[in-house]
Amino acid sequence: MPVIHGKNFIWTHLEKPTEDDILEIAKNRDLHLLVVEELLHPTFHPKIEVYDSYIYLVLHFPRFDTRDTTHGTEIDVVIGKDFFITAQYARMPVCEQFINACETDKRKSKQYLTSVGELLYYLLSDLFRDSFHELEKMDTVISAMENIIFKERNRDYIENISLLRRQILDFRHTIHSQQSVLQSLADEGREFFGKHMQPYISRITGNHLRMWHILENHKETVEALHETNESLLSSRATEITKNLTIMAFIILPLTLVANIFGMNVAFFPIVGNPYDFWVIVGIMLAGITGMFIFFKWKKWI
Repeated sequence: MPVIHGKNFIWTHLEKPTEDDILEIAKNRDLHLLVVEELLHPTFHPKIEVYDSYIYLVLHFPRFDTRDTTHGTEIDVVIGKDFFITAQYARMPVCEQFINACETDKRKSKQYLTSVGELLYYLLSDLFRDSFHELEKMDTVISAMENIIFKERNRDYIENISLLRRQILDFRHTIHSQQSVLQSLADEGREFFGKHMQPYISRITGNHLRMWHILENHKETVEALHETNESLLSSRATEITKNLTIMAFIILPLTLVANIFGMNVAFFPIVGNPYDFWVIVGIMLAGITGMFIFFKWKKWI
C-alpha cells in the first residue's frame, strides 16, 4: 500500500486491496459505507458519485492480453481536499510506472503532486496515453493489412480482420460508457477543484472524445476491409469457377468423340481404314479449336 506525500495531501494506492485495507482507509478518511462496498469488489461500469467532502470515480481502460483480446481494467479514485486514494484490481503497468515516477523522479514528483486535481489529471493522461499507444499499434496493423489485402486474397485475412473487429468492439465497449462520467466530472470539477483546473479537466474529456473518433474511424476502415476482402475472394472464386467451366466445355468434344468411337457396333465409318487414329485425333482437335474460337468470340476468355 504505497503512501506518497503531496504538497497538501496524501496519496494512498491500493493494489488488489483486501477487506482490511479498505476498512482501514475508510475509517481514516471517513468514507461512506456505499463507497466502501464499491471498493471491496470491481465495478462493471464506470461511475461518479459526489459526496460532501470527496468525489468517488470509477473508470475503465482497455488492456490487451496475450491472446490479443481486449478487457477493461478498472481503477477507482477517491479524491478529497487533503487525500487521494486509488485502487486497482488487476495489474496496470502504466499505473505502476506512474507511481514509480512520483517516488523516484523529483521533477515529475514536483509536477504531479502539486494538488489532488493535477494528480488526477496527470494520472488519467498517462492512462489515456497508453490507450492511444494501443490504438497506434492497431492502426499500424490495419494499414499493413490494407496494403497487402489486394495482393494476397487469402482466407487467413478473414480471421485477422475478425480479430481486429473484436478488439475494436471491446475497446469501444470500454471507452463508450465513460463519456457521461467524464462529463459529470467536468461539471462537478468546476466547484470541487476550482476554476484553475477547468483546462485540465477539459483536456481529459477532449482525450476521451479524440479516442472515440479514432475508434470510429478504425471501425469503419476494418469493416470496409472486411467487405473488400470478401468481395475479392468471391470474385476470385467466380473466376476460378468460370475457368473450370470453360475447360470442361472445351474438353467436351474430346469426351463426345471418344465415346462415339468407343461404341461396340458391327460397322463404324473411319474405323478400320488407314490412318483412322489420326483422323479421329483430327476430329477431336477440330472440336477443341471450334469451342475455343466460340468462347473467344463471346469474350468469355
